[in-house]
Amino acid sequence: MARAISITVCPDTYHRNPLDTELGRNIIRHSIDLLSEKGFQCFNFKMLASSMKSTEASVYRYFENKQMLLVYLTSWYWEYLDYLIMIHTTNIEDPKKRLRIAIKTIVDGASHESQLDYINLKKLHKIIVEQSSKVIKSKKIENCKKQNLFSNFENLNDNLAKMIISCDSNFKYPSTLATNMLKMAIDHTYYAEHLCSVTEITNCMVTKKTQLEEMLVYFVERLLRIE
Repeated sequence: MARAISITVCPDTYHRNPLDTELGRNIIRHSIDLLSEKGFQCFNFKMLASSMKSTEASVYRYFENKQMLLVYLTSWYWEYLDYLIMIHTTNIEDPKKRLRIAIKTIVDGASHESQLDYINLKKLHKIIVEQSSKVIKSKKIENCKKQNLFSNFENLNDNLAKMIISCDSNFKYPSTLATNMLKMAIDHTYYAEHLCSVTEITNCMVTKKTQLEEMLVYFVERLLRIE
């Protein structure tokens, strides 16, 4: 499956598509490694260039700044999740089953092994959990052209909202519920690891994803009154 995937990220996030060249793919590979290890605040293009044995100028040919690189990485992840949901729900007629599969995919997405050698999904998921809130809630982004910057996230959210509507056409807040499904999966992963007093999810490698899936199903099915 992974060999056939084609993930398209909004071109407003980059100067030059990093997936078109070996240098660009190397930027993605090393930025995921460094961001997952060092965090966003300590990360910079000088560090990235050094890790790649390249120059800062070469990185700037692809991305305006580290904020836009983070936007790119999170956009790639949302598009990848959208792709997985589409693949896993193809030919599934029951809308309730489709929604449950979507929830499982949201929780399990990072556990799939990618054959794209420049994308380490587990490290990218760690970045999403720890840093994705910095993408939308950024003053720098507000001052930039942002018409399409978050289109990958918006498309994923819209597709989830359509699944929700297919389960209950009278539900008043499908987009809000879709957003909260994604947010809860991310936030409670973080809480389980760093702030366990505010969640019932436990930081256990064996059971954490099962607990997250059960929690999301619990909230969604009760809101939609799914039997």
